[in-house]
Amino acid sequence: MVKIAIPGFICEISDEDKKELENLMFKFGKARRRAYSLKWKGVWKADIERILQKETGLNSRYVKDAYHSIKDLPPHITFGGKKNQRLRMKGKISGEEYRKRRNSIIISRGDKTKKGNLNTRLNLSTMKLRINCCNGKYIYPKVYIPEKYLKKYGKYLDGSYPYTVVIKRLNNDKGFKVYFIVDVESSESEDNRVMALDANIGYTDFAVMDKKSKKIVAVGKFNHHETQYVRQGRRKYLLHKLVDKIGVITRHFNADVVVGKLNTSKFNGSRKVNRVIHNMSQFKFRQILSYKLPLKYGVKVKEYSEVYTSIVGKVLSKLIGLDVHKVSAIAFALKVVDYSRFKLILSEVRSDDARGRLRARRRRESGLTAPCQPLRLAGDEALLRLTGDSRYPVLSAFAESVKANLVGRVWYVKIC
Repeated sequence: MVKIAIPGFICEISDEDKKELENLMFKFGKARRRAYSLKWKGVWKADIERILQKETGLNSRYVKDAYHSIKDLPPHITFGGKKNQRLRMKGKISGEEYRKRRNSIIISRGDKTKKGNLNTRLNLSTMKLRINCCNGKYIYPKVYIPEKYLKKYGKYLDGSYPYTVVIKRLNNDKGFKVYFIVDVESSESEDNRVMALDANIGYTDFAVMDKKSKKIVAVGKFNHHETQYVRQGRRKYLLHKLVDKIGVITRHFNADVVVGKLNTSKFNGSRKVNRVIHNMSQFKFRQILSYKLPLKYGVKVKEYSEVYTSIVGKVLSKLIGLDVHKVSAIAFALKVVDYSRFKLILSEVRSDDARGRLRARRRRESGLTAPCQPLRLAGDEALLRLTGDSRYPVLSAFAESVKANLVGRVWYVKIC
């Protein structure tokens, strides 16, 4: 199953209905903060839901959704964000505006037995969103969904599929955004290509592979050295620019995005190297990538294990004529699209015949994803031995196919 986010916004709402919606947001925000506080005090889930219903007046579905939205949050977070908290402390926003920014979201999960969603249900014929305000009243604001999304995904909003509705109030009373999130079968939603990202220090290499033909469409590099050694706010801004660049290119290639999860917390090197590694901000990068690409660009993002892609990249880089990181992205894309072929290539690279003179002794280092041993090629003879069709047919055939498809298709992208 894959999550599809259908964007929209409330285009028509009366003043009375807007007041009811703001009141519902305040109740839901209070329920989220109260649930978060009780959870970290060790109160059981059933008791939390009972307390929230009594204190906020929300129905059981809203209460369960409020708890579900905070159950995975870490301790010591600031609801509404530290930025808004600092603005209030400096007197740059009023208490009323700060209250609105802290209570600016409603989440209503779907239910197939209740025609998609019980608390917030969309009527496709009138494009009105029926919202239960939990005080005996219902409001019916009109929602606008772009035609291209409505034409492609409108069938998921007719009540035959459960859909989650997220209503977000924009700051300074600029309106309300609405997102409809649907779980659909991956076979129905997958694009024709996949872009694999290989995150590194100051740059991210990528490779785009066609899922049907298994051919490499393009490779390239996103340069973002500016994200190193800057203040937190500036780094977040630059990461958003990086994700925007990725979104534009993935939409150009009609591709999904796959990204590997780096294990930087367990990296153990010198003091200088540790500082460089821990300034990668790979967690924040994946976090922005996972929510911004689906919502803004309609691009699906998945996390896969990229273990052993560096080992394959070490060998293939000598054969293809690209640097290790671009070829590691190619190997990552192959692992996602055709895992059986990747396993055959990996078995050839790690075989005893290839390990003899070509592999150096292991060094005791901590890698980010998988132990990637350096290769020591003994001139042309060793290279010919490695690429001989009789001994390594899968490896050599894949290298030749990649070289044939890479003419003039290397991209270099800067975020600033």
